[in-house]
Amino acid sequence: MAGSRSNPSSYIFGRDHKSSIRLNYQHMLIKRLCNERLLHQTVQQSIGSRSSIRIADIATGTAIWLTELSDALPADSQLHGFDVSGDQYPPKEWLPKNVSLHEHDAFAPFAPEFLGSFDVVNLRFFITLLNGDNIQRLVRNLKTLLRPGGFLHWLDFDPRSAKAISTRPDMQMPRTESVVSVMRTAQPDLDLWISHDSDLFEAAGLSPITYERIQLRKHLRPLWNDCHIMGMEELSRRISGDDDKPSPLLQQIKDLGAEFARGTSIDAQWFMMVGQKPGGEQ
Repeated sequence: MAGSRSNPSSYIFGRDHKSSIRLNYQHMLIKRLCNERLLHQTVQQSIGSRSSIRIADIATGTAIWLTELSDALPADSQLHGFDVSGDQYPPKEWLPKNVSLHEHDAFAPFAPEFLGSFDVVNLRFFITLLNGDNIQRLVRNLKTLLRPGGFLHWLDFDPRSAKAISTRPDMQMPRTESVVSVMRTAQPDLDLWISHDSDLFEAAGLSPITYERIQLRKHLRPLWNDCHIMGMEELSRRISGDDDKPSPLLQQIKDLGAEFARGTSIDAQWFMMVGQKPGGEQ
């Protein structure tokens, strides 16, 4: 995931090799969370019989989702990744032949050759860039990429679900609770624009196909804890501006890691939303 060029400071993480490691690690966690599926089963079933499938991945980051999906689709499929920055893209020579990567701001209009041409538009890990003022602008812009009958496929973390938990009821976990508090309050208008259903898609003229809540399973909590530590280390580097310069977050990261090691974690839910553009194959 990367920020919008219209507001580059809104992307709070980095784009160096350590950031790429976090994105790839996070991808593997979410893949496990979704039972190794890259696409929701209703989408997979719908496009399975089509030829020359075209799929777009928004805020593609390291393009790991696209490159893995390439292995699971027919060779004549065309997969396009879009991100405001190409800093984390693999070398072009290492990409599958049917994967193309582009630099583009997801909030800006797409080039004419992409409009109305995709069977699936995928969006993941974008919620930190969204608010009540820009969410409909984003969804409507992504809708322009879909051909009639195409699917908008969105998986993301719901910060409202964050809760500090521990293996023992008497365990003190001030740093874990502090991180949860930040997660739950960082976007104060979240309840105004994201709900527990598909209202967002209906407002943009998409037919709701599914809305699912995905609970973090116990055995995945160590991986989730690692994602938090890596994310905070990225923030630390961004704040200090130098890997060798001390950051005020360093002690907090150390304290959080110590609590995680004793058996604390951040309980969480993700949501999977799928909407379909009217017309075409249903």
